[in-house]
Amino acid sequence: MNRILIAAALVAVTAFSAAPALAAAAATTAAKPAAAVAAKPAAAAPATVTLSFKLVDANKDGKISYAELKKYFPKLTKAEFAKYDTDKSGFLNKAEFAAFAKAMAPAKPTK
Repeated sequence: MNRILIAAALVAVTAFSAAPALAAAAATTAAKPAAAVAAKPAAAAPATVTLSFKLVDANKDGKISYAELKKYFPKLTKAEFAKYDTDKSGFLNKAEFAAFAKAMAPAKPTK
């Protein structure tokens, strides 16, 4: 049952965050010089990512370990986990988890 909830949350992450985030990023990038955009801190994670993050973060330490994520994605390898661990901390933070969730979400059908 938890896997179904996680899968549904991952799909929601993609649906709720992809289009608005891209549109906002495009508008922000066009309106500001490159230096100002680069200095801007990352936007807060969408609520659906936070909800999914909290479900996967079994020990509630605010980060997701390989073992915690492996419970929901049994075929996940350490190399795949490391690909999304961009700060090389050995854990996924919310932004890294959002990138992972987006990559794992099913592809949208083409017309």
